[in-house]
Amino acid sequence: MDPLLFRSIERIVSVLIGGLSIFLGYRLFSSVRGQSDAKGTFKFPMHTSVVLTKVGPGVFFALFGAVAVCAAIFRPLEEKRPDAQYIRYVATAKATSNERADGRALLRREIAVLNTVPGLMGPQVAEIDRDNVDRSLRRVKLLLMKPVWGEPGDGFGSFAAFESWAAQGETGPAPAGSNEALVLYRYGAPK
Repeated sequence: MDPLLFRSIERIVSVLIGGLSIFLGYRLFSSVRGQSDAKGTFKFPMHTSVVLTKVGPGVFFALFGAVAVCAAIFRPLEEKRPDAQYIRYVATAKATSNERADGRALLRREIAVLNTVPGLMGPQVAEIDRDNVDRSLRRVKLLLMKPVWGEPGDGFGSFAAFESWAAQGETGPAPAGSNEALVLYRYGAPK
């Protein structure tokens, strides 16, 4: 089964457990009216601590639920691939054609800066380090381009095929139908 499906189910279960904890904490707090002498201390690094005193029962239960819900919502889904890459899945709305074009226009300057990095490395940089930088730059450019990737008819072709071509060291011609993607990918690179 797909690891992304398992991670999605895990997040849903975390939110449900957190919501149930908040609800049960509220119920406990509202059912025991007269008691408000509970106390708790949370210790953090660098000699920092938070002390809660004179709180009713159920508050810590609800606090745990709130932390569980926040952790499930704000932590992106990640998948570790066999080639030691982490893939992050972030929920985004489907961009319109105009929004993608605007995003690509803003992205050109950033990609131009990334494309100048290999030329800035002096001769003292070892070949293995130069290869690592090149691989990292390819991954970063692809991650930046993915949200603004156009439709196949827009000259962008298949993202998976383009990603595979880039991962193989950009050897051979770029995938068919990806002329516009290639222009953006190599924007600002020295000739």
